[in-house]
Amino acid sequence: MKLIVGLGNPGKKYKQTRHNAGFLVVDALLEHDRNQWVVGKGPFQINQEPFQNGKAFVAKPTLFMNESGLAVQALIDQFQVSFEECLVIVDDVNLPVGKIRFRPKGSAGGHHGLESIIRILGREDFPRLRIGVGSGDLGGKDLTHYVLGDFSKEEWAAVLPQIEWARDACLEWLQNDLTAVMQQYNN
Repeated sequence: MKLIVGLGNPGKKYKQTRHNAGFLVVDALLEHDRNQWVVGKGPFQINQEPFQNGKAFVAKPTLFMNESGLAVQALIDQFQVSFEECLVIVDDVNLPVGKIRFRPKGSAGGHHGLESIIRILGREDFPRLRIGVGSGDLGGKDLTHYVLGDFSKEEWAAVLPQIEWARDACLEWLQNDLTAVMQQYNN
């Protein structure tokens, strides 16, 4: 059994923001599977029906980004998933819009959701899929304001196929090992 967790912030205010790229991917996964979100037995939403014939659970925390570790720990405990079988999907300002990158482990890289997970789990050796949201010229805005801002119309033209690519990559991860998926999907 595998677990796919998309990170983001709850609420309509944040729905289309760059920081919710992880939510966009897991939403696309459930839509592809004709599945729905239900409230989980913890601080998260989870797929209602078995996902991909019971191969995985798909989840998104109902806590804010900087508390994501609490939800991930609850998911791992409840579903008895190993750390290596828990894929975390996050936004990444160091990747341009349109790019995705799998990593088998690593530091938080300044991402508060990953910082929370690493702090709560006490380890960095879980796979993650980074979704490029760029940072380009911030035009005097600070990074927090940027990631909590909505994608521009121009960015959406690259984001929509990127989300589909990431969705397909996650589906491939359910079938194959991470190294093979990295070779095929890291762009």
